[in-house]
Amino acid sequence: MFRYDLYNKAYTISQLNEFFEEAGKPEIVSAADNKPGYFNVASSFDIETSSTYVKGVKFATMYIWQFGLNGVTIYGRTWAEFRSFLNTLVDKLTINLHRRLIIYVHNLSYEFQFMRKHIDWATDKDGKDVVFSLKKRRPIYALTKSGIEFRCSYFLSNCSLAYIGAEMLFKYPVSKLTGDLDYSLIRHSETPLTAEELEYCFNDVRVVMSYIQEKIENEGNITQIPLTNTGYVRKFTRDYCTGKFIDDPLESKKQSMNYHAIMKALQIQSSKEYAHLKSAFAGGFTHASPTKSRWGSKESHGLYWENVGSADLSSSYPYTMVSSYFPMTTGRFLGTVQYPEQFSKLINRYCCLFTCTFYDICQVFPYESYISLSKCTNISDNYIQQNGRVCEAEFLTINLTELDFDIISSVYSWSAISVTNMRVYERGYLPKVFIESILELYSAKTTLKGDADKVIEYMIKKGMLNSAYGMCVTDIVRDDAIYCNNQWESIEADSFSQLNGYNKAFSRFLFYPWGVWVTAHARHNLWDAILEFGDDYIYADTDSIKGLNFDKHEMFFEWYNARVKKKLYLMCDYYNIPKSKVAPKTRKGVSKLIGIWEREEDYAKFRTIGAKRYLYEYKSGILGLTVSGVNKNYALPYLLHKYGDFHNYEMCKLAYSTDPRKKKEKEEALNYIVKMHKLCPSDYDPIFKVFDDALEIPPGYSGKSIHTYSDIPYSAHITDYLGNKRLCYELSYTHLEPTGYYFSMAKEYIDFLNGIATIER
Repeated sequence: MFRYDLYNKAYTISQLNEFFEEAGKPEIVSAADNKPGYFNVASSFDIETSSTYVKGVKFATMYIWQFGLNGVTIYGRTWAEFRSFLNTLVDKLTINLHRRLIIYVHNLSYEFQFMRKHIDWATDKDGKDVVFSLKKRRPIYALTKSGIEFRCSYFLSNCSLAYIGAEMLFKYPVSKLTGDLDYSLIRHSETPLTAEELEYCFNDVRVVMSYIQEKIENEGNITQIPLTNTGYVRKFTRDYCTGKFIDDPLESKKQSMNYHAIMKALQIQSSKEYAHLKSAFAGGFTHASPTKSRWGSKESHGLYWENVGSADLSSSYPYTMVSSYFPMTTGRFLGTVQYPEQFSKLINRYCCLFTCTFYDICQVFPYESYISLSKCTNISDNYIQQNGRVCEAEFLTINLTELDFDIISSVYSWSAISVTNMRVYERGYLPKVFIESILELYSAKTTLKGDADKVIEYMIKKGMLNSAYGMCVTDIVRDDAIYCNNQWESIEADSFSQLNGYNKAFSRFLFYPWGVWVTAHARHNLWDAILEFGDDYIYADTDSIKGLNFDKHEMFFEWYNARVKKKLYLMCDYYNIPKSKVAPKTRKGVSKLIGIWEREEDYAKFRTIGAKRYLYEYKSGILGLTVSGVNKNYALPYLLHKYGDFHNYEMCKLAYSTDPRKKKEKEEALNYIVKMHKLCPSDYDPIFKVFDDALEIPPGYSGKSIHTYSDIPYSAHITDYLGNKRLCYELSYTHLEPTGYYFSMAKEYIDFLNGIATIER
């Protein structure tokens, strides 16, 4: 293997010879015959930019670029220097389309917007640029005419650079620096940078290089690294299912043929069926009980609920994949179902996909609503909804599975229903080898956790298990995002062609309906708990429930967990799988059954104002926040300082810092805040009081930014924070600007909650 050292050396663009001499010349490896060769080396690229306004126009300019190869860093200040460097790089390494260099960029979409017009991109046989993107402006990789392949390391890791540097580098750790660049200071290519500022810039490419180098060594070579994090579990599961891990060639081939035969029998027959499946698909259930949202107990003057318990479903999606029934045949279209007896038999025997129209539907379970307004394909004008969930309507039409219908039957009543577009699939467990692959990942995650010598393997297996569900619901038919002639275009999907290719693909090892039923089973499991809790229920999110009087519901959790064990053992008996596989032991020798309810830390105080909006205090005294669109590590220090009477804002920021380099300081700051809080337990109350409609988190405190894309060349004289003026020119760019967050609540939802509060009180 080519030598790799984590150098702390960086060269300027004028030191090209020294840079290439230090970096060396890496070896070429190839994934397979007739495939391009790749330099087996870690390489990374990054830029730093400043965003500003010029006469009311949003503008951004690059002021430094950093490139790393085999641990060595080189930097320049202008795009002209970067273009010149790439040409030299190509010449020095003899890079071409058959000898490619992969350069990883963390969040490639950002850098790509700045550099895309500076580079000549390779084209395919149709004349389109070889830029792979799942959606506009989100490239995963991009290939240049010279053979350089830019790839996005964020798609590969799903983690921030800070997290990678602190938690994911084991063999080649990068020095942890303190502090950060002050991005509010305007800089340009002639702004002097201190040695400390330069080190911050270099650190970014060094982190990525170390991460990729460890990947190269773990996977064998660079060609084995997938494009995305989900690619790991896809490859592992596909190889497992098709016998790649079986040493005996004959047995391996036999398993491969058997699995391909299963896939051949599982077909999506038309674009209408696929659209029907897409419409019925829903993710996790996330909502707040209307009887508990926005207000709390009388004892707290309505500010919050006290002594709230919390429980999580362990590996909820993987559990359903190994224990539940799924569509195991091609669907059969039955059309309209006219008789209740026939409908009842179908939903009790088959995986059913159908369109259902409810008449005079009304919620009878007062503590939560299930039907999502956005999922209704038709609904009467005078419906009532709360926070996006339907409470009642004269009629509504929605596409469902039999599991959804079962939940709806427990929550609503109606005068009549009409069932059309009925499709049925035979029920069965997922293929044995597929289930074994999921259990293999769960076992590895459980047994490796806490093993200092197996940290890398544990992180990989944990990530793969968490990604296992996602691969099941990858869209089959989707519009293509095309980058061509310096422009992003969207080409409408050819559903017939894409479905035909999907059905015939020899490499296919998944069936899209499986993903639809994974989440349906998981919602059904969660709703068992919601229905059990009733008036004690406060909030649910995909695989967790929060509520009052948890001790009163202890028997439910025992019953549910016993049922989980029974279902898993039935599957094991059916497939002759050792029961130890569903309950591997931790390093302490404790069996950990997959899919059970587990208690989490209780809350002393809990307030919610809707889905993905809640504020809480743990029993330990730590204040927490969950709001979609707000970074709690930015917002909580603001709230503590402005409303909680904590005058030392810097202390609050440190207490909620996510900087892994400040763990000790963070712990000390958080302990101090908790200590002060315990001396005055009511100091959080003003925060709970303002956590409501019309609360505003100002720009700079929400942790979010507005991205404004400009595809038009622009030049402007920019004065930096030191007073230096320079003419800056960009062919295209992204302007970043901190944005705030306004807690607006729909008037209909507020009126609905006020009505409930009046009745309750």
